[in-house]
Amino acid sequence: MGDPSRVVPRRRATQDLRDAAAHYAAEADAATARRFVDAVEQAFTQVARQPGIGSPRYAVDLDWPGLRTHPVRRFPYLIFYLEQRDHLDVLRVLHAHRDIPASLQDPPTGA
Repeated sequence: MGDPSRVVPRRRATQDLRDAAAHYAAEADAATARRFVDAVEQAFTQVARQPGIGSPRYAVDLDWPGLRTHPVRRFPYLIFYLEQRDHLDVLRVLHAHRDIPASLQDPPTGA
C-alpha cells in the first residue's frame, strides 16, 4: 500500500459524522460531541496505521470484498472502509445498532 496515513472520508461518511456529532450535542452536550469527533479521529489514525485491524465480518455478510469495519472507542459507532493502494477509503460511520446492511446498500458516491 502507498500512503497508509491518508484517510479519505467519502461525503456520506462526513455527513454521518456531522449527524452523529449534532445528535450528541443536542442530546448530551458540546463536550460529548467533541469527544465523539476525537474518538473517530483516533480510530481513523489507528486504521491508517494498521488497515488490516478492521473486521471483515460485513464483507462476508454483504459479499463486498475488502470491506472492513472498526469500532469507535467508547461510542457505539463503526467505521466502514476499504484499503486502497494509496489511501483508506472511509465509506460510512454508522451507529452499531442501525440496520447496517440496509445502510450500506446505497450506491457508493465520490470522496
